[in-house]
Amino acid sequence: MPDLTEYLTSSDFWLMGPMDQQAFWVWLTLGILLLGVETLIGTTWLMWMAAAAGLVAVACLTTLPLGLPLQIAVFIVLTLIPGVFARRIMRLPGTKGHLDDPNARMIGRRAIVLSGFGPVVGGGRTGRVMFDGVEWPAVIEESTDTQAPLDAEDRVEIAAVLDGRLFVKTMDKAVVDQTAS
Repeated sequence: MPDLTEYLTSSDFWLMGPMDQQAFWVWLTLGILLLGVETLIGTTWLMWMAAAAGLVAVACLTTLPLGLPLQIAVFIVLTLIPGVFARRIMRLPGTKGHLDDPNARMIGRRAIVLSGFGPVVGGGRTGRVMFDGVEWPAVIEESTDTQAPLDAEDRVEIAAVLDGRLFVKTMDKAVVDQTAS
């Protein structure tokens, strides 16, 4: 009877023949379970593991001599490669925020004034703006450039989003005229 170290170093252990369809079902089940957990928690990190398990399951159907250690190694490599590049892959083009952060995608975009901005306690002025077809309460911080009244249909730029309110700043009339044409 060969000892364990000889078996682990032999090619029989690392390059076993296909393990019938049992390995396929194990990897496919693991992939489906990981994908199910991913849909519950929504972090996008388990998605890469589920995809890797699915690819290993498909590889088990081929005639490649993939023993269990090699299957695990392929699974780890296929999980780590997209995991390392996931931030770059999941970032929307032209935005600073993450895919799951809609507030960050609003900053720097333009909104249309619906109603005038009246003064409130605390030094700001409040009003209502329209952004992407949705009416939002908005606040303009008082400063020298915001003393001028804002009319309906004027454009403002979103500076921040906090507690369901947009914090906006006025735009120079020349900039608005350039972007409108």
